[in-house]
Amino acid sequence: MNIPRGRRSAGGLDTPKASWPNEDMDQPNTTSECYTMNRKRGFTLIELLTVMAIIALLIGLLLPALAQARKKAQLSKDQAQIKQIHTSWITFAREFNGAFPTPGLINRLPTDLGDGAGPQEIPGRGPEDIVANTSANMYSACIMQNYFTPQLCLGPTEPSGFVIVMDNYNWSEYHPIDDVYWDDDFETRLQAVCHTSYAHTPIAGERKRKEWRDSLTSKFAVLGNRAVEDGEQTSGSTLYEQSITLEIHGGRKQWMGNIAYNDNHLEIHQSFTPEGIFYLDLSDPGAQVSVPDNLFNNQTGTSQQVGDGYDIWLALISNIETDGINFGADGVEWD
Repeated sequence: MNIPRGRRSAGGLDTPKASWPNEDMDQPNTTSECYTMNRKRGFTLIELLTVMAIIALLIGLLLPALAQARKKAQLSKDQAQIKQIHTSWITFAREFNGAFPTPGLINRLPTDLGDGAGPQEIPGRGPEDIVANTSANMYSACIMQNYFTPQLCLGPTEPSGFVIVMDNYNWSEYHPIDDVYWDDDFETRLQAVCHTSYAHTPIAGERKRKEWRDSLTSKFAVLGNRAVEDGEQTSGSTLYEQSITLEIHGGRKQWMGNIAYNDNHLEIHQSFTPEGIFYLDLSDPGAQVSVPDNLFNNQTGTSQQVGDGYDIWLALISNIETDGINFGADGVEWD
């Protein structure tokens, strides 16, 4: 029998060539497999667009929530600052016969002791200097005595470029023996330079006598965010929507602010005439009519430049005349 030539088997016989394993088939295609293993699979355009659409949707859902949370946090921080300032006034009052910080009683007028030396500047003695009872002097006197800091006077949402922190407050100026009780560079000029965001009841007239003290009155506001000039809120008023104070908390169309009452509680108002806040009209003693109180309007005063009223009125006072109640044409600050 003719056996085809081939490889010799282990038993000594040649294995037919047809039955040999295919050497080419047994050898791996190393070039192809390495290329397949090393190649990185990327995202398709459709997949990338889908992911981007999902991310954009999530951002659209989260941004309003984040903005609202930030707004609430700023409102709460502003409340805390206002409350701390009012609390400091109450603390001050415990040491000064119940009166809130009154610059004219801190830095008094010269007095004559009858010793032949004539009128002298003596710390803690002499009549009140009523023209000193401006907003700037009051805030500066509190800072000088470390009742609060210059930073606390600036609201967290202050929109005006004229209202800034007084970073260079000079505590070293304090020398009562030389009649210096605060830093005179502290300003409250809203159209120039102002170092506080907060309006307060003027330290003058009947308001000063009754409420610039620890009266604990729950219906009388003494401190809060600024508002539109004279509390203007009549329909169609351009003054209202043009006021930058709307941007403090409310937005461009409606005012909103934190208001501290004299019992040290705070309320958030969206109206200058909040519900439940009235003053008693004394123009007709027999009538005793309760009138809704505009927090930023001198409703019972002779005019908006005279502090002779008794209703709630929050403002910044930059000038006081010698009679103690007239503020002059530019003495009441608005923006």
